[in-house]
Amino acid sequence: MSPHTPFARTLLWLLAAMTTASAAQLHIRVVDESARPLWTRVEVRGAAGRMYHPPDAILDRTTGNRFGGEPWYQGSFVVHGECRLELAPGSYTVIAEHGLEYERAETKAQVLEDRPAELALTLRPWVRMRERGWWSGDLHVHRTLEEMPALALAEDIQLSVVFTMWNKRSLWRDRPLPADPVLRLSPHHLATILNAEDERGGGAWLLDSLQEPIDLAVDGRWFPAGVTFVRRARAQRRGRASLPWFDSEKPIWWEVPVMMAIEPPDSLGVLHNHYCQYGILDNEAWGRPRDQKAFPGREGFVGYCLSLYYRYLNLGLRLAPSAGSASGVLPNPVGYNRVYVRGAGELSVPEWYRAFREGPSFVTNGPILFFDVKGRGARKTATVEVLAREPLDRVELIANGRLLQRFTPAPGAKTFRAEYSFDGSPYSWVAARCFLVPGATIRLAHSSPVYLAGRWDARADARFFLDWMDDLITQTRADAKRFRDAHERDQVLALYQQARAFYQQRTR
Repeated sequence: MSPHTPFARTLLWLLAAMTTASAAQLHIRVVDESARPLWTRVEVRGAAGRMYHPPDAILDRTTGNRFGGEPWYQGSFVVHGECRLELAPGSYTVIAEHGLEYERAETKAQVLEDRPAELALTLRPWVRMRERGWWSGDLHVHRTLEEMPALALAEDIQLSVVFTMWNKRSLWRDRPLPADPVLRLSPHHLATILNAEDERGGGAWLLDSLQEPIDLAVDGRWFPAGVTFVRRARAQRRGRASLPWFDSEKPIWWEVPVMMAIEPPDSLGVLHNHYCQYGILDNEAWGRPRDQKAFPGREGFVGYCLSLYYRYLNLGLRLAPSAGSASGVLPNPVGYNRVYVRGAGELSVPEWYRAFREGPSFVTNGPILFFDVKGRGARKTATVEVLAREPLDRVELIANGRLLQRFTPAPGAKTFRAEYSFDGSPYSWVAARCFLVPGATIRLAHSSPVYLAGRWDARADARFFLDWMDDLITQTRADAKRFRDAHERDQVLALYQQARAFYQQRTR
């Protein structure tokens, strides 16, 4: 139907008249504890789950609701201090958040036709980690550089690792390199922008704080092997520097055991992008499927991912646990999954990664977790303290993948502290983890390991990855379409055999 027909013009006029007649205004103002305008992420929910936003607000227009969870994040928006929305009269739910360390405000707003509705919110911190000497970071961000100042300030994340090179996409093909690869968003907020992600058939390898771009534009999903780009990144290191940094994005990819054996990463994604604010993607996607009987449902998915991390630690690999939201790809705000490192002095990118390497650290999408182990000789005392914005479910100590001790906080408790003495001689590492009461998603915190002097028999862990390598080698040989020719296949299989030998040696 042409919009120029008399009927169409009449219909458009009626619709416009109805909209104008029913339009009302909601004015939202958000300030911090000092009454200053605050960068905030806001949700405005109406009837039947419909969401609203002002025309000039920052939205995440890149992501979809891929896992069947609640759609609320997709309708959220970021504003500074205040916004105005044109709405039909009615009742609306308004939610305002300023990252993990501030209280989350959720309230009702009644919008009337005859006068604007005013909603004033004050968000206050429930914990201030910077004042305690800790810096936060999100190691997996896919948002535009233009949006990053607002996004990082709205979520109060100290370090954002923004990927400007991702497979065949590179921001630097048609623009000059920046004089400084660090965006200084405020004295307490930084973003790095010379970061590359090689994500193909075998895994996703995150290369942080490069000195110069790496060309990842290859056609093969399995060739060249990802180790090629990791080694190019590490060749950019100067002396004993930690940068560039290599983060293995999550433990479930097929080639993670290969990388662990031949080019071990600096960190491993323990709290990765399958953990979303309003749901959890509880499958292995392109990775190795888990045993659903041993690890059922979404709790099983979490247990499976953690068990893989524990097996690598058992084999003697020293891996800091990392966290990333993949905001811009998965339905997550920047900083939803974050890692805290205990810093010293003035915040800088090298200092942040130095603290990350040396520890302690912890990853979280909810609770704050402090963990320490003291004691001379075999007798050790572990101290664990947890703070949370929402009620706690359980707190656990894990040694070499085994449950050492479980604590159950009082119903509704948001804080917990305990000491636990144990014989450390059988163990090579111990860590703490905690979980919030389950809801739309799974929220947890996990500490970096404390390494002990005990010798752990890791032969079962080596056999586990030996079976993994055999499966990978078998499917590689059987898939005629995986490579362009036998030369490519044989190069990759040689790496797999090298990794297999690593695990074979450790089964003896």
